Formats: sequence, C-alpha cells, structure tokens
Amino acid sequence: MELQDKLSYFDQNDIQPYAISYDPVETLTVFAEKHNITYPILSDVDSTVIRAFDIFNHLVPEGHRWYGVPFPGTYMVDANGIVIDKSFYADYGIRDSVARMLQKTFQIDSRGLPVQTLENEDLKVRAYVSSDTIRRGQVHTLTLDIALKNDRHIYAPQVTGGYIPTSLTFDAIEDVRLGTVTYPDPIHKEMLGENVPVYENHIRLNTTVASRKREDFTIHGHLDYQACDENECYMPQKLTFELPLTYLENV
Repeated sequence: MELQDKLSYFDQNDIQPYAISYDPVETLTVFAEKHNITYPILSDVDSTVIRAFDIFNHLVPEGHRWYGVPFPGTYMVDANGIVIDKSFYADYGIRDSVARMLQKTFQIDSRGLPVQTLENEDLKVRAYVSSDTIRRGQVHTLTLDIALKNDRHIYAPQVTGGYIPTSLTFDAIEDVRLGTVTYPDPIHKEMLGENVPVYENHIRLNTTVASRKREDFTIHGHLDYQACDENECYMPQKLTFELPLTYLENV
C-alpha cells in the first residue's frame, strides 16, 4: 500500500492521512491487520459522508455487493478543514500517486529519490520522478529543475523569428503515457528591436507519467535549447537523461 509506504513523509510534515470506506469496522480491521495499515481507516457503512461529498457511485445497482462505494479519489484538506485540492479520474484504473499529490499540493518532494544531474557551461539540470517505483495505473510527476549559469538565458517554446525554443521530449514507451509538458511563463527581453520570450535564472518543467506496464522500465528524455547572453548566442544543445522506474504490484 503506497500510502502506508509514504507515511513517514506525512508524519515529517504534520499531515494526517485518512481513508474512508463503505465497509464495516470488522472488515476494515481484518484488512488493516493483513496489510499492516497504521493510519486511520474510517467506516461509513451507510455512505453518509460519501454522499455528502457527492462521490457516491450511482453506477452500482442497489443490491450489488459493491453498492455504496465511492468514486475513487483523494481530497487534500487544510488545517481549517477546507478542501484545497482533489484528485479524481474518469478511468477507475488511474490514480495519482501519493508522492505526486504531496509534491503538487504541498510542495513536498520525496527524499532520497534517484536524481540525474546534467551540467555544462550554460546550465545545470536535475531530473527526477516523484517516486522511483510505479504501480499499474499510477500517475507520477516528472520534474526538470533547470538553473541557468553565467547570466545566460534560453528561449521559451512560443518564441518565433528564427530563435530556437526550449523543448522537453521523450522516447515512446509501450503502455506508458507521458503527458503534455508544463512550461513556466517566460519573461520578455528586448533583442534587436524584438520583444522575445525567454527564461532566466531558475525554471521548472513538469509532466506526468502514467503506466499500464507490469514490468520495470526506463524513461529516456531529451532537453533541447539554445543559450545566449547579452553578447552572443551559443551552439544549440541536446541533453539526454534516463530515469528508471521499478514496477510494484497493486494490492
């Protein structure tokens, strides 16, 4: 169970996880003991709370043994009990990983993860995934932290006029989907009479990784860019990185 595996990250950041189920206490007790679950699992046998949150699965007919289940998902709630984020998918087989939600909502990166670092005269890149393990149907976040060096800038994807845009691409992997890359908003610099969108200092690129594989795999990514400073532009560059992910069975 990923939530149990990541429990130390919750504890270290004063976040209390809860799970809720339509199962009776006796069933949840057996489940928790079998899988060594130590966080609270709340029994909502008449689905009162599930209905109150409007996540009651009305597609299951009354009388079915699954009648009363919620649509699977997660709510993130602040100290005042206010929902600040949530994670639900139309496909029941897809779920955000705990590590992805911690990073996205609470800005908590998992510690001790494998990070590939690339560095040259233009910039330093740290590439990592929100977890080094992945289950079938899980969605992780892949992150590139880029620190520009020597007062250099690189061009945003929307640049025109012959400038070379920054782009992050990936080799195709069967049964693995890499989402659309999210680029930050650029700043604009006046260059040769043009207003050009660029990145300076530090930027972060993100995308999602979703897998239906039942085996380990490695992500091969490529960062293409051209760096310039106030005096000249340098040769276009391509940096390539690899991020391995270990497959785990779902429980």
